[in-house]
Amino acid sequence: MENSTNSMLKVDLGNTDIESGVTFDLQVAPENLIRKLRRHRNINIQLYQEPNGVPLAVQSGPESSTYKNVDGEFDYSFSVRHDRMQVSIPYAVLPLFHYGDLVSARISLENSVTGEVLSHETLSLFVTKEELLTLLTPGALEAYIRSGISLEEQWEKTSYWLEIFSEDDEVLSAGIDLLKELAVGGLPEAEKKLYELYSDKTLSVYDEGEAKKWQERVEQKDQDASAAAGEGKSADSKDLPEKITDEAALRTSEQLAEEGNLEAMWMIFSFSLSPQGAAFSKEQAFSYLKTAAAGGYEQAVSVLADAFEKNYVFISKENAEDYLTVLESAAEKKLSLAEYLLFQVYYDGVCLGQPVSGDKKKAYTMLHAAAEDGSIEAAYRLWDFYENGNEFLMEQADALKWLSAAAEQGYAAAEARLGDLYIDGECLKKDNEKGLYYLGEAAEKNNWDAQMKQFQSYYEGRYKDILLQKDTKKAFALLRKFADAGNPKARMLIMEKYENGNEMMMEHREAAGYLKEAADAGFVPAMYKMANVLLDGLYFRQDTGAAKKLLNKAAAAGYPDAQFALYQYYFSGYKTLKNGQVNKERAYRWLLKAARTLPRAQYEIWLLAGDKKNSDLDITMQSAIEYLFRSAAQKYSPALYHVGMAFGEGGQVKKNTKRGITLIEEAVSLRNPEAMYTLSEIRTKGEFGGESVKQDTEDGLRLLLLSAELGYPPACNRVWQLYSEGNLAKESENWIQAIRNTAVEAGYEIKEKNLDGAKQEIAGSKESE
Repeated sequence: MENSTNSMLKVDLGNTDIESGVTFDLQVAPENLIRKLRRHRNINIQLYQEPNGVPLAVQSGPESSTYKNVDGEFDYSFSVRHDRMQVSIPYAVLPLFHYGDLVSARISLENSVTGEVLSHETLSLFVTKEELLTLLTPGALEAYIRSGISLEEQWEKTSYWLEIFSEDDEVLSAGIDLLKELAVGGLPEAEKKLYELYSDKTLSVYDEGEAKKWQERVEQKDQDASAAAGEGKSADSKDLPEKITDEAALRTSEQLAEEGNLEAMWMIFSFSLSPQGAAFSKEQAFSYLKTAAAGGYEQAVSVLADAFEKNYVFISKENAEDYLTVLESAAEKKLSLAEYLLFQVYYDGVCLGQPVSGDKKKAYTMLHAAAEDGSIEAAYRLWDFYENGNEFLMEQADALKWLSAAAEQGYAAAEARLGDLYIDGECLKKDNEKGLYYLGEAAEKNNWDAQMKQFQSYYEGRYKDILLQKDTKKAFALLRKFADAGNPKARMLIMEKYENGNEMMMEHREAAGYLKEAADAGFVPAMYKMANVLLDGLYFRQDTGAAKKLLNKAAAAGYPDAQFALYQYYFSGYKTLKNGQVNKERAYRWLLKAARTLPRAQYEIWLLAGDKKNSDLDITMQSAIEYLFRSAAQKYSPALYHVGMAFGEGGQVKKNTKRGITLIEEAVSLRNPEAMYTLSEIRTKGEFGGESVKQDTEDGLRLLLLSAELGYPPACNRVWQLYSEGNLAKESENWIQAIRNTAVEAGYEIKEKNLDGAKQEIAGSKESE
């Protein structure tokens, strides 16, 4: 198996029986599916007869049109919907195979908009005696070569074998033994191959003496090379071929490339990535690519960064500067893609992972130039900068011009934003008709947010201040449509609808299936949700291993809830995900990451900092207090309550009882039972932090009962005490029993009085009055 670009695509061969056909198991890196502007992904499968790399022809039949291109060759493409997929190709559409046939399957992950190959793998396949395709192994091929086939076929199969398995020393030695048998049989090609192998210092079989011995028998090799060179000199008068399919086309393309033809350079580089071009010099192909990119050939620029990473194990500062020089040369020719890439480099101060001198002014110049030269991404980015801080100090009219330009060219994000601006009457004269039109256009282009707004409009019967005809049936039909088209937000919402009343009338497997699809597609919130579903074991069989993988992926992608879950896991365990050994160092690392944005993580840091048992958390109390205030600012009710208490007590902050009560009241409004209990005491006593405040015993009792209703143990204990004292005579005995049980379960020591006894005491006290 060859992975000739990167790890964005992994391929394995599945079942190969007659009924299921040839099955490929595909895995696409999930993060690839959620990157901005890279939502267009296709898988392309091409099959070649080896060792000559001839495209397989598709047999005529009812299914043949699905699998063939205009030339009748096997060329099958389909959209990527999940990170794990399986595709089966029926044998009926493939040519008739015979034992020993060799086939290579090239599976590519492509950008369907630009045609760029993002990643590909090649599987080498072998036809068994049952005439079925299976993975090629050295043993199977050697057995076939020694099965009495012709000398010419032995040579073809052996050469291919050596090409595929050259890195395996044991297989290489066995291949040389086969070559020697062919050479003794009088095959000159075998003699030339032996000379090449023994002369190659990179191979384990390198032997200068053996090389000299075989050199005497390869004079024909030099003659063939001279003849090939002579033919190449006459190529200057030929036109560039449409595709490099043979040696003649390659020689023509090389001649034109040497004369400066950028398209020829690009074709040669593309050829070097194909199975037929595997022997072409990678260094020369990479050189052609750089030259084509520097000359302004857009396809070359689009793959240049990946090519640098593939060509160098480690990108040095010199490599980064080389890449930057090529981009600058292409930008001089007003290639918008190069200008946009330069904007990113100068704005971020990073080039191929290497630090470079950042220059915001130059970055803006490049971004503006890219927009001027037709980049819709650059045009929208200019608006985005204006709307989010106006870092480049643009005028509103200029920013709107670029937003409109991107929208008019069909850029979905721009259409969605322009639609909202028209509806809001913000920056533009209010025009609901135009606004809805642009939102609709964006939704048609699979813009997730626009689609969700469209659903919400029918579901609620309005969008912002626009009254529409409420139609839940149509709303749910749209939601399904968007979900089936790959919108992960729609898939998540379907699951939420199921869990909150099941408005769409789905059974659990269907609803949970949508959630799984969103998670499989790499949608981070869905991955976190799916992890919890797998831990709970409610809709799917419990799978802690898969759940942990999903949590790790979501956390690595920056999802704070997943990061906080991993903190809990490494600290004490998370749900059914148990951790046999506490790892506080790793736990705190995830906690601090989650605390960048997650209020409950910020609150947790404050709690830990005040707990002497966790003194190993390297954070000052002042920093912990800052985390507490950040959490309160995001309306996290426990943090609001404790900040309110801090203002009342005046220890860590300047005392301000009025401010403290306001914050505690805000926590109460968010249904925080502890805040209710404390505010109950403040209202009842008319005192807070040693200062007199407004007393209201009736409201104090109301808050106490609310806190007990929510199961807050101190409130439950206090309610029982009041009842025992005869102060809650009118309360339901069953309710009082439930409240008492909650207090007992929380560890409160309660005098063992049954309800009848308490009731008699209450009645007695009333009679004495």
